[in-house]
Amino acid sequence: MSTAPSPLSSASVRHILSLLAPQGAQLVAGTEGLHRRVTWASRMRARLPAFESVRGGELALLSLSQLRRLDETLPHLLDSLYKAGVAAVAVSAPSLESLEQEAISLANSLRFPLFLLPATVMLEEIEREVITFVVGFRGENERRATEISHQLMQLSAHGAGIHGICEQLSRISDKWIVVQDAAMRIRYQAAPPDYRAYLHEPLNEESLRQVGLARNMMPISARHDVVGWLSMIGHEGEFDYLERLILGLVAPILALEFARERERSEVESRYQSEALMDVLRGNYAQPEEMIARARLLGYDLSSMQVVAIFELAPDEPDFAQNGFQSQWQRRLREEVLRACPAAWVSSEARRLIALLPVAGTEDDKEPVAENEQATLTHLERALARAQQGQGASNAYSGGVGYLSRTITSIPQSYQQAGQALEIGRRLFGNGKLHSFAQLGIYRLLFHLHGHHELADFYEETLGPLLDADTRSSIDPIGTLENFFLYNGNLSETARAMHLHRNSLLYRLGRIEELLGHALEDPELRLSLQIALKIRHVLER
Repeated sequence: MSTAPSPLSSASVRHILSLLAPQGAQLVAGTEGLHRRVTWASRMRARLPAFESVRGGELALLSLSQLRRLDETLPHLLDSLYKAGVAAVAVSAPSLESLEQEAISLANSLRFPLFLLPATVMLEEIEREVITFVVGFRGENERRATEISHQLMQLSAHGAGIHGICEQLSRISDKWIVVQDAAMRIRYQAAPPDYRAYLHEPLNEESLRQVGLARNMMPISARHDVVGWLSMIGHEGEFDYLERLILGLVAPILALEFARERERSEVESRYQSEALMDVLRGNYAQPEEMIARARLLGYDLSSMQVVAIFELAPDEPDFAQNGFQSQWQRRLREEVLRACPAAWVSSEARRLIALLPVAGTEDDKEPVAENEQATLTHLERALARAQQGQGASNAYSGGVGYLSRTITSIPQSYQQAGQALEIGRRLFGNGKLHSFAQLGIYRLLFHLHGHHELADFYEETLGPLLDADTRSSIDPIGTLENFFLYNGNLSETARAMHLHRNSLLYRLGRIEELLGHALEDPELRLSLQIALKIRHVLER
């Protein structure tokens, strides 16, 4: 008994029943326990205790006549052997009727296989035959599993890929095969006809159990990292050691396929990124050649395009490799492609660039404007969704250039997107999408920052109000900003500032006194509005 093999490497009760069928063995109870593992065989002794040194997993062999001589009952013995972990019991008896109905009912309730053997069989020979079979079972399974793995390795070498390996493994095993990535997303699956009705079932243990299925899973590992999962799904009770061996041998083959796919993906991504940068920088001899090159990669540059750049803030540290924030590019990429499936997207270390087609023709001015605005709205929502979730922050922002009506104007849109990102982030903070077209006069003022003329103009125009702002309750700067925001509409301005109309008129009168000019003067209004914009630039 000390040399008994591991239960995982053992034959099932189903195998033993097939082995003993020529000897006249028949299953009389415990059908639902045929998957139990048999590690050894043991005959009943001629004295009590009937079975000595039971370690679990044995096929217990006994004769009904000998049991009666020991003054022992079959139901009591079955209960004791079940609690000791015995896999199954085989009883030699004259007929099925000679077995107690109580024993058969107990075996069924315990799902404990009970065999009937002819009374004439030699239990010693049965014991020897079962032990020989169990000992040889592991070696035969290992030989078969190795043979199957060699077949699948040959398929891999001939470029069958993960899909081809799954299909062949499903045919060999007659099981439902599923390959998932590290995030448990299904990459490939293959199933015999009998299983195809279950393909839409959730892949969790409870859901599978409800339809009578069970799953064996094996991690697909590469360089100590789990890159995916291999599952074999079949009906409950049908899994043997062979299937477990096969999963263990196939997982490394699939790890190689994952590595090849990643390498191919990296090469393709690098080539696509280089082609996109050539478009954005205008690095091509003829536009037609670049349009044809992009078409080969699956992108249509004959339509109008807009460039968007998303980037981490310069003062943000690089995120930890496995941290929540480290996935921002992947999330943002998915959201951009969800918003615009035809977008050409490229990722760098801290930024993501997208070239997005806009529907319409050059002659359709209004529809094009609407589509351009719709694209901006989609991008704003994509950025917002990418920043959702526990631990998310506004550490990255976006910039969008003008609409490019031809391929030759895309480089200009690319530069504008970069400027919109820089200006918008500096003036309005991180976590937002900034359109170059909507920045207006800030595009001019931003690049004058640091010139003394800008500060001089600001002081000359708003100086009297700035002096009064610190010692007056009329808040001249805030009042002017709201006044211009509502286009000089007194009622709207008063409502927004929660003031009475007369209070607002008083404030505006005081501002005119401080400035020495009436606000009806259009030149003064223009100067004041520019100065208020300069204030935002200088405060950053």
